[in-house]
Amino acid sequence: MEKKEEMEAYKPSMIRNSIRIVSISILICLYVASAQAASEISVEPAYQKVLQGDIFTVNIYIGPVDEPLLGAQYELYFNNTLLQATKQTKGPFLTQDGAPSMIITDVINNTLGKTEYAEFRTVAYGVSNPGILATITFKAMEPGISSLNMSRINTILSNESGEGIENVVLNNGSVEITETHFNISGFVNYNDGSPVYNPNVTITNVNTSEVFTAETNETSNYYLVLTNFAHIAEGDILLFYASDSFGNSTEFDHTVTQAEMDASGFEQHISIFIPDITPPVITNISIISITKNSATITWDTDEPSDSLVKYGTESGNYTESDFNGSEVIYHSIVLSELTKNTTYYYVVNSTDASNNSAQSVEQTFKTFDEILISIGDAEALIGKNVTTSIIISNIINVGTADISLVYNQSVVHVTAVDSSDFDILDATIDNSSGITRIGAIQAASPGLTGDIILANVTLRALGSGGESCMLNITITELKEASPEEISIPVTTQNGTIVIIETTPPLVTNPAANPPDIPEDTDFYPKWGETSQLDITVTDDSGIANVTINLTSIGGLPDHLMARISGTDIWTITINASKGTALCHNETYIPHNLTVCATDIFENVNTSVSIPLTVIQNGDVSNNGEVGLYDSLYIRKYVLGKPGFETINERIGEVSGNGMVSLYDSMYLIKHVLEETGYEMLH
Repeated sequence: MEKKEEMEAYKPSMIRNSIRIVSISILICLYVASAQAASEISVEPAYQKVLQGDIFTVNIYIGPVDEPLLGAQYELYFNNTLLQATKQTKGPFLTQDGAPSMIITDVINNTLGKTEYAEFRTVAYGVSNPGILATITFKAMEPGISSLNMSRINTILSNESGEGIENVVLNNGSVEITETHFNISGFVNYNDGSPVYNPNVTITNVNTSEVFTAETNETSNYYLVLTNFAHIAEGDILLFYASDSFGNSTEFDHTVTQAEMDASGFEQHISIFIPDITPPVITNISIISITKNSATITWDTDEPSDSLVKYGTESGNYTESDFNGSEVIYHSIVLSELTKNTTYYYVVNSTDASNNSAQSVEQTFKTFDEILISIGDAEALIGKNVTTSIIISNIINVGTADISLVYNQSVVHVTAVDSSDFDILDATIDNSSGITRIGAIQAASPGLTGDIILANVTLRALGSGGESCMLNITITELKEASPEEISIPVTTQNGTIVIIETTPPLVTNPAANPPDIPEDTDFYPKWGETSQLDITVTDDSGIANVTINLTSIGGLPDHLMARISGTDIWTITINASKGTALCHNETYIPHNLTVCATDIFENVNTSVSIPLTVIQNGDVSNNGEVGLYDSLYIRKYVLGKPGFETINERIGEVSGNGMVSLYDSMYLIKHVLEETGYEMLH
């Protein structure tokens, strides 16, 4: 009875167990069948270990594939504190057979810690071989373990019908991030070595724009920045900025090296320059090398600084300046294009690198008048001596002079050098080479100033009359009488010696063409009323000018004649004024027009005259008067009457038309009879 009861009690339990076993068996069968048929999408590698700051990738891998696929998409989540996704790169899975595909979605959202990707083939048939759908690139930001989980809802594989495949197996992954450190530290000091306590130090990564503020404290000049490889990389440019509590600061760049990455940081000491507020001290202002148009000003400073001279011709009014930006302690500025013999007022100024400036009190200097060394021109007869002086003008404090006089030894010789204002004078005369060297020294007294005679030079003329040669001065030395050897700039003015002679020019061949002309009664010389006067003039030394006295025919007493080019003939074209005809006993007397020829030495020859006969206009009968007979003579000449074959047409042409005709006969009758309109003969 008890066993039966036990069996009855056990029976329901056994039934329940049998049902459970059957159910489990069915599930196992279903699972096995599903596992054999399902497609998979995986994160590969499923696990990896990286360093903080590393850039790494994971692949989204599809396979195995239970039926051809036309498209795939996934949505993958990660810990956005530990990781940052930077990009997704298309893989070869959907284009493994060369067919094209299209990316529908490619989204990275680091705020949510999510990436989305969808890609579909643009053909009607799918692919079956496994492969990489996409590659995701991450940067490891913080230490820890981040899962890489795909969303079951939004991770889909599509078949050739465009339908999502069921029972897709998702194989997620994870990444473990190992902590890294990158430390930057150092000490902040002033440039004099004293510490900067509690400095303000910031470091900006120029590549990422991240700013790191250093740890400091009030009792130390040490600073420390703690970061890691996620924020610093090899090649990054770091901008350091450090300042003290007084506002003094410094700034500089540093490029991170691989060695510093390997060492997990580096040490960088910083110097802050103490501001310089002290201006330079100016000393030893000097003015040297003064000339007629320039001066050099020098001075010293106790620290490197630039050089500025401000100057002008009125006290306190500095209208000009010269500047040199080089920072030096020995300063020199050359002032140029100055006005000679002028007082200038100036100050010097120097500014250091910290923009501290110092300026001197006003100083003055005076430019020289133009210093000139010259030799006077000279003239001498052949074989005679002449003395000329070598003068130094506007000189100040000259102590020594060494010059050479160079000349043509075939024209002139030097016979003596003497009479100097210097204490000591010596000379070497070398007429064979045409050089005389002259040296002078001021020994017993201060240097000479003003206009002084270096030497008197006696020259003997050797050449021919009219010859000349230059007297050229070359300077070997001209220096001040001072302990410092200071050269004096000077301008040379050379001279000339001319060999003179006393023979006047030779004057020959006087000629007037034509030899006679009528008076110019209407003051307007026309045809037949002018004559060309010619004279031949020669001289060995050269002709200065030739004039002719025309007063007797109404002209100037010294009218210049012109030389016909390439000849020795001098010429002039003239006319005779009314009333200048000379007649005696019914005969015209010629004017003797005196020629005055002057050579370059002012030797004059007035011994030759040019004869010119002036006849009353219309007096063709040459009897000294104009009457009706002259009109008759013209008429018969024109008509060719015997006994009237010749006539001076220049005299007979009275009407001014350039030819002799009956009109001239008529015109002359009316003139003689004093008819109105015929008062003037032409």
